[in-house]
Amino acid sequence: MRILVVSDTHGDPRGLVAVLSKLGRSVQMLVHLGDGVSDVEAAARYGSPMPPSYVVRGNVDTDWSTPSIRQLWAFDRKILAAHGHMYLKGDSFQPFIKAARREGAQAFFFGHTHIPFWAVMNGILLLNPGSLTRPRGNFGPSFAIVEAPPAGMGPFDVKMYQLIGSASRPRFSVIRP
Repeated sequence: MRILVVSDTHGDPRGLVAVLSKLGRSVQMLVHLGDGVSDVEAAARYGSPMPPSYVVRGNVDTDWSTPSIRQLWAFDRKILAAHGHMYLKGDSFQPFIKAARREGAQAFFFGHTHIPFWAVMNGILLLNPGSLTRPRGNFGPSFAIVEAPPAGMGPFDVKMYQLIGSASRPRFSVIRP
């Protein structure tokens, strides 16, 4: 299963539209990790190819009917998805790892920091795709593609990308293979 993971679009769907225009038909799931979840609907209105989409509420999203955390399934692998602001305590990733273990999840996707990051810690994939509109750190607008084979068929494969070029002619650059 191929999953497009984005976060922190903050009311500007142009980056999401650009990414979906190139990748929307090749992914089986879109996960938006908050702070701009209405941008998923906006991208659909622009006519972007839309895979099944799952969103979580970020700290600046105002639709309280949107869940703050979700359990997602990629084949038989459980993934937790949250914006992350409630879990980030200093520079420790332990709250994410503890939550994933408690729920029997193999991965925890989160946003909030606007900085791309991924690592496997204590057997749990931790993934932050950065921000498609307000990047921080050394990278431009970013997102992630996660290949999730069935359990026993190999580990998650994560690729992080920067969005470069114009919205009408988007290109992607790998930022961490």
